Amino acid sequence: MSRPPFSLSDDQARELVQRVAPLLDRYPVDPRDHRPFVRAFIRAVHDVTNKLYGPDIYRRLLRAHAPGRNPSTPTIASERDMLERELAAAGAAAGSSRAAPALPPACAVPDTLALRAVFDEYLPHFGRVAAQAGRDAQVDYLQGRVRDAECDAAAARAHAARLAGELQTQTARADLLASQLAKRDAALAAQQAVVANLAEELKGQWLFTMQSMEMGRAEARMAKERVADLQAEIDRLATTIDQLRMARGTPGGMR
Repeated sequence: MSRPPFSLSDDQARELVQRVAPLLDRYPVDPRDHRPFVRAFIRAVHDVTNKLYGPDIYRRLLRAHAPGRNPSTPTIASERDMLERELAAAGAAAGSSRAAPALPPACAVPDTLALRAVFDEYLPHFGRVAAQAGRDAQVDYLQGRVRDAECDAAAARAHAARLAGELQTQTARADLLASQLAKRDAALAAQQAVVANLAEELKGQWLFTMQSMEMGRAEARMAKERVADLQAEIDRLATTIDQLRMARGTPGGMR
């Protein structure tokens, strides 16, 4: 028959937590010497369960109730043996959960009544162990769910950290683009102001040119009119001269 899995009852687990909490403060972590804490821890486990266990069981209990404490197997075994010798010297395992009845020597003929008494003694215990095993399976399932949830939470925190970093990068990039856009807007406004000034200057030059052209045309008209007046005066004078010549009878008057 296989050995039933080890587990603590709910009451034992709560009591062990209460007993271990002050030990964690009383014995700070010392990587070079775990012995004082292990000695106190093994005694706390015995006070709760009234039993002694192997190093593997104590290591499981240490992982569950004192994470970060990692004593060597020889240290656990020696402290366990020391407690066992102390209990033996005291006379008995104080408050043992259930003492096994004395069995006859191997060479003796087994007593049927004694065997029946042993079975009657341990059958209820086996029933409780079976029930406890089912509860342990449920606890293991729930612990697995807790571990999965912790992994999911760690992954979510890592993803959130990555998103925060990306957001910070995008924010910095957006700020840089906004600064560049503001500089371009300022440069465009300056260029627009220059273009507006050039347009005003060109407009003024165009008006001056148009006015100059109008003045030139007016002067040309006046010059033409003056020339026409002079030509008319010349023609009038020439006619007068011809008339005077004719009046004097000069040959030049008969043409």
